[in-house]
Amino acid sequence: MTEQIRRILVWSGRLRLAHWTLAGATLVLLATGWLIGNAPTLAESAVEIHYLGASVLIFALVLRLYLGVFGQGAERLEHLSPRAAESAAMRASLWFYLSLGRAAAPNWFAHNPLWKALYLVLFLSLVLAVLTGWLMPEIPLVGGLYLPEVHRWLAHVIGLLTVAHLFSVILQDVKGRSGDISAMFSGYRLFYVPQATSVKPDIAKVTVSPDALAKPRQSDEQS
Repeated sequence: MTEQIRRILVWSGRLRLAHWTLAGATLVLLATGWLIGNAPTLAESAVEIHYLGASVLIFALVLRLYLGVFGQGAERLEHLSPRAAESAAMRASLWFYLSLGRAAAPNWFAHNPLWKALYLVLFLSLVLAVLTGWLMPEIPLVGGLYLPEVHRWLAHVIGLLTVAHLFSVILQDVKGRSGDISAMFSGYRLFYVPQATSVKPDIAKVTVSPDALAKPRQSDEQS
């Protein structure tokens, strides 16, 4: 059976803006954070860029939250809520990753079912990283927690999720057919659907017996 390829707009322009702003700011913060802790000669310059990246990250998080609450379609946060009906797709997606794309990838419209919960963890980690980074210069200790250590731990979680996300989207783009990377630039994902087969209407069969032909019609008898 042949298939039709359909390009459907999934990611709006403002959602793509939030995504790429979050991505760029996160990468800058991870890189400068590493330099601050491991390259003393570059630490001073890295701190300035780090704070600038944090400002951009805050803007992106506010925009993403606004879209999640007041947006439309895939912009809304409710589309990131894992559903019980998606458990089979989550298992299939996990097996797709573990098999390095040898297994078939499940179909989904917007967000990968397996990544929905991980996206929420990532967003929460980013918010907490911003909060701890803002507080720790003045209040390094809160409730027995040493905020610089918490901030560093959150950076490790964010870095791990970022690497896993990059791995997954590249594998989906190479082994899958939906064009996930290009979709985050254009907004359009590719969907393959079976082409509808044409159905010919049944022609009613009319049979007439010879006896019926031989019988005169009632109108003929009356005449």
